[in-house]
Amino acid sequence: MMTNQEKQILLDVKHLKKYFQVGKKQTLKAVDDVSIQIYKGETLGLVGESGCGKSTFGRTILHLYEPTEGSVTFDGITVDHSLDRKQAHELSRRMQMIFQDPYASLNPRRKIMDIVGEGMDAHGLAKNRKDKEDQVVNLLETVGLQAEHADRFPHEFSGGQRQRVGIARALAVNPDFIVCDEPISALDVSIQAQVVNLLEELQEERGLTYLFIAHDLSMVKHISDRIGVMYLGCLMELADSEELFENPMHPYTKALLSAIPIPDPEIEKSRKRIMLEGSLPSPINLKNECKFASRCPNCKESCMQRQPELKEVSPGHFVACSCIE
Repeated sequence: MMTNQEKQILLDVKHLKKYFQVGKKQTLKAVDDVSIQIYKGETLGLVGESGCGKSTFGRTILHLYEPTEGSVTFDGITVDHSLDRKQAHELSRRMQMIFQDPYASLNPRRKIMDIVGEGMDAHGLAKNRKDKEDQVVNLLETVGLQAEHADRFPHEFSGGQRQRVGIARALAVNPDFIVCDEPISALDVSIQAQVVNLLEELQEERGLTYLFIAHDLSMVKHISDRIGVMYLGCLMELADSEELFENPMHPYTKALLSAIPIPDPEIEKSRKRIMLEGSLPSPINLKNECKFASRCPNCKESCMQRQPELKEVSPGHFVACSCIE
């Protein structure tokens, strides 16, 4: 297994912030000073409670949202307003997104042929109409659909089939990097594994890099090489998938992992769940303290003074916690 130093960095995010003004004097810090690197060919899982900033982070690195502060570098290119039109157009091809809701992300008035082929038209990837149709049919078959599906509308498909259309649309422009924004959360459990297996097959065949956003930790463990844990806009812990599950260090990560059911009834019966006290604080106008302080069982005085930085406590294992030396 390659060390992180030997891997090629595809995406380098430094001190990224995305704030929203929700009133004259109120600021919602959706993403608050997140730095992370994603390596070429890997899947980085991003987990956390609903509202912790996972999806906002994914959209901000693609510049669907304008960052408040910080930098995003993709394959050596800084993603900001300094890009000329040609560079921005090329980056929009190389960086794609699979959206969470397969019902809302497809235009109900357009046929699947036009939905999947739209990116090909925008980037001039088809020689003519016949070439475009052939490519779309090939993509649909790649994601487990059939040629005749190209002539149908989104409402004629099930949720799992619509998500496959969304995957085909993202693949249509031959991207290098895909943000998978909770791509299975709206699907039946029986369909979730099929979509995840499809994503893994496509990654192997096409050399894709994923940011896989989800709240299902067991599924994230299955697909991810590394996992980052977010809480109230901050990255609390980052480690290899196996390491995070076997040796969680942040109290929040420990609480999340303790909530995963174990299929052995005897073990499940005897193990102890970590129950967090208090409720999730509002992300608006947060105090200058550790974001997890109000719910942390190990909270001490230094935790009330500032949000701790993400530090490497063992090779490849990063934690933002003042209680860990």
